Amino acid sequence: MNKTFLLKGLRWFFIFLIAFVIVVYVYKRSILHNSIQSSIRTVAPGSTVVGIIQTHTTKSREKIYKALYKTKEGKCFRASFERTSYTLIENQESPCQ
Repeated sequence: MNKTFLLKGLRWFFIFLIAFVIVVYVYKRSILHNSIQSSIRTVAPGSTVVGIIQTHTTKSREKIYKALYKTKEGKCFRASFERTSYTLIENQESPCQ
């Protein structure tokens, strides 16, 4: 009986641990998306983020974020951001995919 109780307890602990990790991941991802979205909107108001590549390593081994966004006019741009402050580093036109 004790062994069964212990196994059920460990199972529920594992389920709650996985749920907690998922909630933290979704929260961090939404913060990332909102921060990059607000940084992009300072450059191009009304634009929407199409996709974010979380980490990209440059030739100088610096890790940055890359995002593809679409403007109101329908043009797509690829932007690079610093990892800590989400400051726009580079912005170039890109084909929409």
